[in-house]
Amino acid sequence: MSEGKRAQVILLDKKKVELTIGPKLSGRDLLDLVVSYCSLKEKEYFGLAFLDDTNHYNWLQRDKNVLDHELPRPPQGEPLTLYFRVQYFSESIAKLRDSITIELFYLQAKESVFKGEIEVDSETAFELAAYVLQAVDGDYRSDKQARDTLKKLPVLPQSTLKEHPSLLFCEERILYYYKQNQRFTTGQSIVCPILFQFEADYGDDDNSLSVHELKVD
Repeated sequence: MSEGKRAQVILLDKKKVELTIGPKLSGRDLLDLVVSYCSLKEKEYFGLAFLDDTNHYNWLQRDKNVLDHELPRPPQGEPLTLYFRVQYFSESIAKLRDSITIELFYLQAKESVFKGEIEVDSETAFELAAYVLQAVDGDYRSDKQARDTLKKLPVLPQSTLKEHPSLLFCEERILYYYKQNQRFTTGQSIVCPILFQFEADYGDDDNSLSVHELKVD
């Protein structure tokens, strides 16, 4: 009888779920386990994927046993690594009802900009970084605190850093937008990168909902 395979699922907040995948465990069953761990209600937007040799995500088929996929071979002694990600972005943020779903959409939108999966010009990158800073630190208090937080946040894509190699200049542009975000709630700051992701995927025809109209507590 075939033995199970040791695996880890990387969540969008970078936490890891470690488990053993049995030979008869389907993609749907594994997804249900992860969704339950995350206490997620709107599971229809999410999926599990693995990275291939070209560093592209390949989605697990839900009706197929996980171990029947052409999975990458991990280094000796290491577990198989899978990724829990947003597979289908909603056509409108107004359709999202669960705060956990919104937070996960935000984490992936932020990561997509940082990794260059969504192309943005530098000013847009600075503005989006300011929303991330607002979500983490709240309202502006001092340049020093904001700069200290930015040093810990991977928020700018390589394209922006290549165009503007001066970190001081980049920080100044982020702070410029950050200071304009006074009184934005954490939820409103989280929504802005998601709206940008929706616009990148669908255009802005069905996403006219502004950050002031949606609260995420």
